[in-house]
Amino acid sequence: MHNKGIYPLIIGLFCVLTGCRSQTILQSTSQEQAFQQRYVGKTFYTAMVLRPYEFTDAYLIDLTGTIAGAPVQTPRSSLTIPLGTPIEVTALANEHVIARIGEYSLPFRILVLTKLGTLDTLSEELSLLLAESAPLQSARLPMRPFITRQEVTPGMSRREVFMSWGQPDKIISSPGASGFLEEWTYFDRQIRLYLSNGFITNWQQY
Repeated sequence: MHNKGIYPLIIGLFCVLTGCRSQTILQSTSQEQAFQQRYVGKTFYTAMVLRPYEFTDAYLIDLTGTIAGAPVQTPRSSLTIPLGTPIEVTALANEHVIARIGEYSLPFRILVLTKLGTLDTLSEELSLLLAESAPLQSARLPMRPFITRQEVTPGMSRREVFMSWGQPDKIISSPGASGFLEEWTYFDRQIRLYLSNGFITNWQQY
């Protein structure tokens, strides 16, 4: 059961964290035209497993980490969209990129963090989600069998974890003696992954 009343609060929080504007996320008409030429109407593939959130008349994909890091837990939808599913970008709308994925009837709103308002910074974010060719080929060869089986293993990179399990529900980051440490929690799996400098070192069931 989902608490519909929580979504306006969450969107308000997004606006504080990401600087939402009433216009599109790109800073000029020329940038928007370049976006249209590069993305709109073209078919890509999902570059990771997607576990979207429900959002009124659409599904919400968060590329910013603000939902996972928010103090209020936001439930995900029941959908799990496999790696390599066809995805078509259709428009820009305020702080979202709008897309159609596979055969799903509802659109998908992609929340991005882009603050510079340039196509280059937006494209960098979208590269986490969009692949022009079969995305499994971009994974390191030893990791491909794990990704195919939707498993994780020590030494797997952040991107490879996304390809296998999708984005986590919660991320805690901190500096450590040997580099940057992260704890990723997947609520449905009841597992915490531990990463050092962007690679899995261990995990724990809870």
